[in-house]
Amino acid sequence: MQRRTVLAGMGSFVAMAALPRIASADEKGNKALAAIDATIFKAKTQIFEYEVNIKTPDKPDRKLGLAVQMKNEWRFSEFLAPSDVKGTKVLILSPSQMYVYLPAYKKVRRIASHATDQGFMGMNFSQDDMSITNYSKMYDATVLSDDGKIIRLSLTAKKDSEAPYPKVEITADKAKNLPSETKYFSDSGKNTKTESRSNYTLEKDCYSPAELKMVDHTKGGQSTTLVRKVWKVNPDIPDSRFSKRALEEGA
Repeated sequence: MQRRTVLAGMGSFVAMAALPRIASADEKGNKALAAIDATIFKAKTQIFEYEVNIKTPDKPDRKLGLAVQMKNEWRFSEFLAPSDVKGTKVLILSPSQMYVYLPAYKKVRRIASHATDQGFMGMNFSQDDMSITNYSKMYDATVLSDDGKIIRLSLTAKKDSEAPYPKVEITADKAKNLPSETKYFSDSGKNTKTESRSNYTLEKDCYSPAELKMVDHTKGGQSTTLVRKVWKVNPDIPDSRFSKRALEEGA
């Protein structure tokens, strides 16, 4: 069963040779990946609000409003619009511990492990895409190519890890060490989803893309685009926000 991951940023890479080359040693790739981890999660806390646009072939676009709060490994998401999904909340405490609050039922339910890789509310970003907080713990990396400006890394899931995908490929701009494209692969080696990130801005020494787009190749190219409307770096968010009680009470 494949699971999905969304990247939030990239870390500093060690300087590499300017000429393209294929499959560098694991030590070099893993060192780059560890640096990525250090920068992706540089901020202790973050708050985002997104305008979400879901494009499905031969169907009208669907728009959503989404708010996300992050603290260390925890994620708290709430749908703000439209009215049929408003108030739906998702709590991610780890890749294997996720909960959802559906206002129609007024109950908190644990998300079954077999469902975490599925798009939520029709989005092409799954809960798994939001759950990773340390790639080095889950993946080993090799350098596929490096021309001095653009670097490509291949990530392979470690044995017995909770890696969302068996294989991931990242293309990044070395000048700022930020990803422009991430490809996700199935167990059979098929590129099932591709994520692009653009229009990065800097706040308190942290980078964030103003636009994220995920294309699902298994659904005829259906895509979900997140346009950032609000971004706060290192706001004060109490631990109590990331609890099942907060899902019900809106604490």
